Amino acid sequence: MDQRIKNIIVALAVILFGFLVYYFSYIVTYILIAAVLSLVGRPLVQKFQKIKYRRFQIGKSAAAFLTLFTLWFVLICFFGFLIPLVVSEVDQLSTINVQDVITYLNDALAQLKISFPQFAPNIPEGGNLQSYLENQLKGFLNVGEVSHFFGSVATAFGNFFLMIFSVSFILYFFLKEEDLFENWLLVLAPVKFESRVSAVMDKVAILLKRYLIGMLLQVLGVMILSVLGYSIAGLGFGHAVVVGVFAGILNVIPYIGPWIGGLFGLVVAVANNLNSNFTEVTLPLMFWMLVVVLVVQFVDNMIFQTVIYSNSIRAHALEVFFVILMAGSIAGIPGMILGIPVYTVLRVIAGEFLSEFKIVQQLTPKEE
Repeated sequence: MDQRIKNIIVALAVILFGFLVYYFSYIVTYILIAAVLSLVGRPLVQKFQKIKYRRFQIGKSAAAFLTLFTLWFVLICFFGFLIPLVVSEVDQLSTINVQDVITYLNDALAQLKISFPQFAPNIPEGGNLQSYLENQLKGFLNVGEVSHFFGSVATAFGNFFLMIFSVSFILYFFLKEEDLFENWLLVLAPVKFESRVSAVMDKVAILLKRYLIGMLLQVLGVMILSVLGYSIAGLGFGHAVVVGVFAGILNVIPYIGPWIGGLFGLVVAVANNLNSNFTEVTLPLMFWMLVVVLVVQFVDNMIFQTVIYSNSIRAHALEVFFVILMAGSIAGIPGMILGIPVYTVLRVIAGEFLSEFKIVQQLTPKEE
């Protein structure tokens, strides 16, 4: 066959493959999520396979099922502990009268003008906080947007349960046959590059597994420190658990996530102290909660992230910062979350196939 015809066929095949990936992107997403989770679950599969009782030994199928069950059991226990606290928090917040909140904030504003006039909001003379907030929020929400929001939430829940079932089903087979995902990718690689592609996938698997385990430990550490800090600050243990877990989860969003969690904590603090004096009780509580956020972020940035980025993906902190900025500018918050894993994959690929370039030699770790 003429080489030109071969090139045309290859180009058409690549275009068709790209179109299928785009059209069935949700399926590709399920596969990638399952592949990443299999990196975390694979050591557990190996542990289960080592279990012996006389002549009985757990096989791969049973080990994969037990691993999947263990992962779900841990998640269910976590949310089973958290959901009642969240429901209690929501119930308590739902009983708050909006007019009471406005009255409290008006009183707080008056106290701020007396005690700290430089920090009080600039509200025109003759106005009050209620009219000020109404003017600021006017046009931000309307009935159409609210109904569209709830419709989107209902659709999201349906898609979420479909994703859970699909990912679990795919994950079981990835755990059972640990080379399955790799074999799928090798089918797409030219024969002469199979060994190099296999080496790339081995390196990526090691780095991503370290990164994911480090990220889980980071989230857990931020949760624990936040809960302890908010409890000591005087928020109350039940409220501190909800706010601390929320802060830990949002911490996966670099730089802005922790401050969203801190803002949520301040809202909870104000909402649960409407019967207290603002300058004597609520304001000091808000101050100490802000101190907790700063301390937790200091520990996270200086210890947790250093361990994760230095020991797992082996990237310089400044390098990581630029990657997150660029990923955020391209894809927003999802880009900030996925930027480091994607960069890790691209860096390993560049190190294998483009190692002759100096910039690749500089960015690629010498030991994987």
